[in-house]
Amino acid sequence: MNRTLLLAFLCPLLATFSSVSANPAPQAVPMPGGYQPADVESAMVQEARAAAQKQLPNLRIETVLEAYVQVVAGANYRLVCRVSGEDGPSTWEFVVWSRLDGQWQLTDARRM
Repeated sequence: MNRTLLLAFLCPLLATFSSVSANPAPQAVPMPGGYQPADVESAMVQEARAAAQKQLPNLRIETVLEAYVQVVAGANYRLVCRVSGEDGPSTWEFVVWSRLDGQWQLTDARRM
């Protein structure tokens, strides 16, 4: 009798735990304060592109290949762009800060 009660209790319990994986698949959790992917066609990314272009008279931003946004006091937009210039086409990364007062400022520009 005791053996029957023990099995009746343990079988459902073991079935429950056997379906739980010991190593569940990791889930993507955004890092607070980190850059998050952004849509390259979004209005804000296009505004960041235009703001960067105004401050880069010797380069022409052809297209935004990748975009990321980081919330700070305002927002940082990191853009990976296809650019044409005196040296021909190249890929550049720009960081443009959208300040809380609505102004835009290019804070970093580097050729990749």
